[in-house]
Amino acid sequence: MTRLSRRTALTTAFAGVLAASLAACSDSEDTQNTGAASQEAGETTAAADADGGSDSTATVPDGYTAVEIPDTTVAFAVPSDWNVLTSDDADDERINAFIQSTGLDEDTVRLKLEAYSVFAASGADSDATEELDVQTDSRTTELRSEEEISADMEEYGLTPDDLSVSTATTGSGAEARLMSYSLEVVEPQYTSMVNALNPDGSGIIVFTVTSTDSAERAQELVDAILGSI
Repeated sequence: MTRLSRRTALTTAFAGVLAASLAACSDSEDTQNTGAASQEAGETTAAADADGGSDSTATVPDGYTAVEIPDTTVAFAVPSDWNVLTSDDADDERINAFIQSTGLDEDTVRLKLEAYSVFAASGADSDATEELDVQTDSRTTELRSEEEISADMEEYGLTPDDLSVSTATTGSGAEARLMSYSLEVVEPQYTSMVNALNPDGSGIIVFTVTSTDSAERAQELVDAILGSI
């Protein structure tokens, strides 16, 4: 029997605003620094390529598959038994197969694909509803600090439960921001997010994982992503 929570995607209203906060930077600062930052990032990437990326320990854990984000060279870990759509391969046949496998409705799936580069979800027969959204922002050249993100939350009046913000390191050695929170909708939903600079040197990438299982499960999924990029 199809669960009610599977008829539409998990709530992403908070995720969208929080992701915007993670990406937010001063317009004037962006205008002044974008060119220099892009050049510096490009030089850093080129140097890393020349060095063979010897410092990188990015790995895809057992039970996961690497999925490449469209218009980037970045691949990240997704559970191997999940269903995945990207903006590059979302034709009608694949969308219909995705809908059949996840139990999500067509309108929800197509709306997701308009907003995100990658949309992935667990199967309809799994014990918990789990989803992953990936979005990129080429305009932003640096990560927000923990203090800035917390201040943004207060300014926006957002009060999800158990909100926490911290700093981590990706598998390739880059700095990333982590954010986690929970919401009580039809059933509890636990969300963890990774915000990292695009190794291509063209902005940031925000990964949002939501699960109805537990906060620990959401964090487990996001840790796999973090270690794989």
